[in-house]
Amino acid sequence: MTGSRDDAPPPKAGATDSPPLSSVVYAFAITGFFFLVELIGGWWVGSLALIADAMHMAVDLLGLGMTLGAAMVSRLPPDSKRTFGYKRVEVLAALGNGVGLWVVTGIILREAYARFIFPTPVAAPQMMIIAAVGLTANIACGLLLYRGSKSNINLRGAFLHVATDAMGSAGAILAAWIMMRTHWYQADPAVSVLICCGIIVTSFWLLRDSVHILLEGAPAHLDIEEIRTALAALSGVREVHDLHLWSLTQGSESMSGHVVLEDGRDPHALLDQAQKMLEERFGLSHVTLQIEKSAHPQ
Repeated sequence: MTGSRDDAPPPKAGATDSPPLSSVVYAFAITGFFFLVELIGGWWVGSLALIADAMHMAVDLLGLGMTLGAAMVSRLPPDSKRTFGYKRVEVLAALGNGVGLWVVTGIILREAYARFIFPTPVAAPQMMIIAAVGLTANIACGLLLYRGSKSNINLRGAFLHVATDAMGSAGAILAAWIMMRTHWYQADPAVSVLICCGIIVTSFWLLRDSVHILLEGAPAHLDIEEIRTALAALSGVREVHDLHLWSLTQGSESMSGHVVLEDGRDPHALLDQAQKMLEERFGLSHVTLQIEKSAHPQ
């Protein structure tokens, strides 16, 4: 006798695990305003570090826009063509955010090289004031996005944009202080390079996790062999095979597998027992199990 069970349908539109749109909207508005402040201020004082941070804010605006759009699309219900819904749009947006961070890094590094060879005088006091204002904006956006970023990869992409922006503003303050004390104007492009290093490191984690989800990789916090052992330990289970574990998006895990029962065992009782164990022990509620008799060909 064979049987299957799926006890948790995909979440409906507007589920509680969707990212809070208001925090993204506020972050977008704050970032947009201070992007203009840093861009105009960087051009006024002649600071590459400020212009670099403003360029990063421009990518932030694009990234936050993608985050907002993906969050709205991900709330759409499943349909006949996309039976899993649109949750994975969030992962695509996170991947796009990571790629965007690397593109802007390349642009900044190229300009930093030219500025290091041919240093340009910078109005350091004004640069410090503008960078301090930008840092304040970054901190405000970070506070808006931090909570949701821990459980949603889409918001994590937006948060990393803002966090690296904060690094850029702090770096611009440092460069301004060095130039005020020493008149070493290469500090401006040197700090820009350090900002780029921070962007590359933080965005690498985002790209890695996004690609892992898109390749149907097992969630990092779950051990598939531990799950296999737990299922095999249930009374009446002879074998567990074809076990698969994946995520639609961060925090939305699914599992499927085949369970071979000993002769005479009740498959319905086993399904209830397995579902309860998987949810309580591993937090897996979207589970499909195929029940097979011991003599069933595999």
